[in-house]
Amino acid sequence: MIIALEGIDNAGKTTLTELLTKEFSKSGKQVTISKELTTDVGKLIKNTIKNGALTPVSKAFLFAADRQIRIEQLERKNCFDGVVIFDRYLHSAIVYREAEGLDGDWVKEVNKNIPNSDIAFYIDITPEESIERNTDSKFNIHYSKEHLNKVRNAYLKYVEQGELVKIDGMKPLEDICREIIYILEKRGCL
Repeated sequence: MIIALEGIDNAGKTTLTELLTKEFSKSGKQVTISKELTTDVGKLIKNTIKNGALTPVSKAFLFAADRQIRIEQLERKNCFDGVVIFDRYLHSAIVYREAEGLDGDWVKEVNKNIPNSDIAFYIDITPEESIERNTDSKFNIHYSKEHLNKVRNAYLKYVEQGELVKIDGMKPLEDICREIIYILEKRGCL
């Protein structure tokens, strides 16, 4: 089973991934976490982004390559026999590039070989909250409020289309985790 956690920067995806992993482990399920920018291609992306040298098209291809490599690594380890939780997945690829002016359908085509998630949650926070939560201890690009608003609006479009389940990310993380678990149980995923 593939579960994706999506949202603008600092929405709590990484912490929620860890909380959900503990919940799944309690029920005896094999859980694997996958986070973008952890492959060699991901390291290249990080270094190049720090220098501001990637176009939206280059980002679309490189993030797709990073994602594909992670999928292949997970397949080799038979991780898809259990639960795989993605801290960012396909919708991040699409909405961040849409916010930079690319066509979302084109980005979907670039990622057409990536398996769809069984369920994808969008953790919704405001751009102001994202900026307030940003710290130098994380690898974050410091986006403007306007850019984050474009990304958020793109996410909300996919919520309206039924591709993402919207969760209020302004609540305490434990409450958000319980809500996600409730939805997963209701859908028979837990």
